[in-house]
Amino acid sequence: MMQQMLKSGMSDDDSSSSQGFEMALESLLNASAEGNGSFDLSNLFGTSDLSKLGYGQGMLMNNTLDYIQNEVKSGNTSIDKAVEDAAKKYGVDKKLIMSVIKQESDFDPNSTSGVGAEGLMQLMPSTARELGVTNAYDIEQNVDGGTKYLKELLDMFGNTKLAVAAYNAGPNAVKNSGGNINGLPSETRNYVTKVLGYYNT
Repeated sequence: MMQQMLKSGMSDDDSSSSQGFEMALESLLNASAEGNGSFDLSNLFGTSDLSKLGYGQGMLMNNTLDYIQNEVKSGNTSIDKAVEDAAKKYGVDKKLIMSVIKQESDFDPNSTSGVGAEGLMQLMPSTARELGVTNAYDIEQNVDGGTKYLKELLDMFGNTKLAVAAYNAGPNAVKNSGGNINGLPSETRNYVTKVLGYYNT
């Protein structure tokens, strides 16, 4: 039914049909963004980039299309389950956890940074020990420990942006900045921008 409405709107120049098309498309995109369906726009239009069809900027001011295109996905069911479990256990939005993992390791459980941070959520060995993580390359342990730490930072600062900054730079650095993101190193500012970019799309 939705496909017929959209196709009808695309093929008719009448203004009322055009308005109907836009309303139907808006509803479809919002439903997809909220996880209420798995409608593949490319099957209908030949492309998921509606800006190529003239329906990009004006109509989609809520960035719904950007959400669909940029949704953070791990591609790994073990990671997805670990995130689901940790989100429920600690009461942290799973999308925020996924956004941190995306930026930290790009979903590589074996990732090791130049300074020795390990695994999906890039835990430093000392931090991992404090969190009870014995193997930082174990998906469940790493995500559980990293989410526990993220929850502590969220509670400490009461602010998602500052918590994310503290995850990167450490809580003392954020406290010493007086809670001013602009007072933190450019690396941390860029980190916050990227993580929140994933989280808010």
